[in-house]
Amino acid sequence: MPTDRNPSRSAAGRTMRRTIAVVLLLGILPLPARAQLQRLPGRANVDRLNRRLVGCVVDLTDNHGADRRIYSPILGMPRDLYVYLPPGFDPTRRYPLVVFLHMAAFDERAFVDKQAIHDLDDLIVRGEVPPMVVASPDGNYGPDDRGRQVHSFYLNGRGGRFEDHLLEEVIPFVESHYAIAPGRGSHAIVGISAGGLGAMSLAIRHRDRFGAVATIGAPLNLRYGNVDGDFMEDFDPTRYRWRTRYDPDEILARFYGGLVKVRAGPMITPVFGDDAGTMARITEINPADLIFTTDLRPGELPMYVNYPGRGEFHFDAHAESFAWLAASRGIPLTLVKDPEGRHGPRYFRRNLPDAIRWIGAHLATCPGG
Repeated sequence: MPTDRNPSRSAAGRTMRRTIAVVLLLGILPLPARAQLQRLPGRANVDRLNRRLVGCVVDLTDNHGADRRIYSPILGMPRDLYVYLPPGFDPTRRYPLVVFLHMAAFDERAFVDKQAIHDLDDLIVRGEVPPMVVASPDGNYGPDDRGRQVHSFYLNGRGGRFEDHLLEEVIPFVESHYAIAPGRGSHAIVGISAGGLGAMSLAIRHRDRFGAVATIGAPLNLRYGNVDGDFMEDFDPTRYRWRTRYDPDEILARFYGGLVKVRAGPMITPVFGDDAGTMARITEINPADLIFTTDLRPGELPMYVNYPGRGEFHFDAHAESFAWLAASRGIPLTLVKDPEGRHGPRYFRRNLPDAIRWIGAHLATCPGG
């Protein structure tokens, strides 16, 4: 078989292939996702948004022409944060707090997406959920990422102590500034995709802090596998096995018939490393493992798990194995499948209102508040 022995031609070929892959990947992202890669100019964006809301978004970011970020001593850099205040916010009252954790390839601006924030505002105005304060912190590595950096999963990892930042800096800041009701029953966490992994892991390990958790399209079992080592097979409890090794070359998703592949390494290695201890670090935070390692008890933590039936990342198997493992311990959860859902902004937006409704109901009924 002939080979190309011209180094410059080989390098050019590799560059061209990478360029094609990037173009194709950007092509499959809906326009709102691609917009995340661009700076939002001008203070008028938030002002215009607030004129259309009954509640109010507080801008503590560097996204709109002025740097209002909160400095994080834990991370050693300023960090972006949005805070939503409900209609008729009264600082003499106490409001439940919901923490919103965004997905990968986005940043905190996913929360102020025009449909998501309007849905939340409308649900409160119509009385379908109680008035609540919602905080949306940035979960990406880097101080000025604009959605391009690696997602931290909001966990302590090689790129920084993001879990500590959330629990010790973001939440205390919001509590001290915006009249938050005390107690775990008044605190909930919602996460989408990569943010959903962080939300479920945090909620299970910090049940003293959170009274309910909802996830949408999240990888809830990073150790999902089967007897043949096929991690893309649909969930079958008779063939389920815990994965015991980490492969950075494992393909997590395929697009365009396999022309564009998303591998584990770029998402997992920056957070958990790529050495003999990687799988042990993953096990420590993996929601499916935490069902057993934290002695989670039935009824202790209400959980809502929504997942797409046609998602490219195969997180349906994660969700279904997570629910099956929870059931083996007698732990109930609300499992919702979007049969036609694909892993992307359209699916997230369509299902977020139901997750908020569920959270709203459990903020009112969860014990310990």
